[in-house]
Amino acid sequence: MIIPFINFTGQACEAISLYETVFSVQDKQISFYKEMPAEVKSHFPTETENYVLHAEMIINGTKVWIGDTTQRITPGDIVSLAVPFSSEKEVQQAFGKLKVGGTVLMELTPTFYSPLFGVVKDKYGVIWHLICQ
Repeated sequence: MIIPFINFTGQACEAISLYETVFSVQDKQISFYKEMPAEVKSHFPTETENYVLHAEMIINGTKVWIGDTTQRITPGDIVSLAVPFSSEKEVQQAFGKLKVGGTVLMELTPTFYSPLFGVVKDKYGVIWHLICQ
């Protein structure tokens, strides 16, 4: 399954509220930057405390992920694709192929929410969030 991932820079909560008035939204879950472990949270500016770290919901029957980023977003970068894999090996293989001619935005690394996660922009400009679940 490929999941659309919509990125914002501090407006994710506002966007989610709007989408709830426009679309049929179900199974909404939201985590905020302020809920991160202290050692991770310390790497982000204090003004990001109420940023959405990760939200997921079903919008009109499609799973969608939404979050706020601290990186600058340029036109075309607001929507990216998330692909969950069941093994670290699958994540590593996909990441290795997508980064050829592309740009690594976040190296593959274990995180507090996944044994392996990374973000890469492929040579065509598509941003991929690859995660082991």
